[in-house]
Amino acid sequence: MSARPASQVAPSLRIRMLRHVMVPLVLTWLTGTVATLSVASHFTEQAFDRALLDDAYSIASHVQAQPDGSVDLQLTPSELMAALFDQAEAVHFAVLQPDGQLLAGKDLPATPLPEASQGFRYSDIVYQGLPVRAVTLRHEVQGQLHHVVMAHTTYVRAALVQRMLVFGALPLLLLLALLAFWLWRGIQRDLAPLARLQDALANRDAQDLTPVVISPSTREIQQVGHAVNDLFDRLGRSVRAQREFVGNVAHELRTPLARIRALADYGQAHPHADVSQQQLQQIATSAERAGRLVN
Repeated sequence: MSARPASQVAPSLRIRMLRHVMVPLVLTWLTGTVATLSVASHFTEQAFDRALLDDAYSIASHVQAQPDGSVDLQLTPSELMAALFDQAEAVHFAVLQPDGQLLAGKDLPATPLPEASQGFRYSDIVYQGLPVRAVTLRHEVQGQLHHVVMAHTTYVRAALVQRMLVFGALPLLLLLALLAFWLWRGIQRDLAPLARLQDALANRDAQDLTPVVISPSTREIQQVGHAVNDLFDRLGRSVRAQREFVGNVAHELRTPLARIRALADYGQAHPHADVSQQQLQQIATSAERAGRLVN
């Protein structure tokens, strides 16, 4: 018998069971990882943004009016260096006059100005080819509106998100791999009695209808084994009934055939015409009876 085409081969029960368990778990892991990283990233951004705003308030607190009525940044170079010091990030600032001209700091790219009800506004800009996070703070000095722009690079934020991904998602992925291995071994162990039942049926002689040995395992496999044994029992009764029927038919056929043989022998021993005619008539009657029995 030729093998079935590969397209018609049914999938493995082990693989299907593993798929039914692992696919929901993987989807749950992906959803949970994305949600966790999103929440962690959101609160991390809030923490960094708050620190950025605190730096802007610190700079704004030193933007004061001079005795001559002008406004200037009251920080010495050493104080300004201390205010902008950061071991990991590059920090930039700018103080803008009411007309938008630069009062102090660096000439940063234009940022969206906050509304009067906001007080400050965050934005993402590019400075010197690097992405930076900026906050624009409203600051009034003698009734004149100034703006303080504070900008940080985002190295630490990106590195922190990467570490959260590595130390948060990868251990869960490793646990999923271990769970998949454990499930695969468990499925193989639970389905081993089914494989033994399959081998016992595949290697069994067609005339052997004795019950198969059922290993104590899962209830479903035991039910399959009991169903197979019940089938063997019904087949055994059917075969015995057929054999009994064939024996009865053989016995019934033996009687007219033996009579035909005896009449033929008697006719051969008495070759007279009258005897032969009578014997032929009896042979025909016995043959007709045997034909009816066969039919």
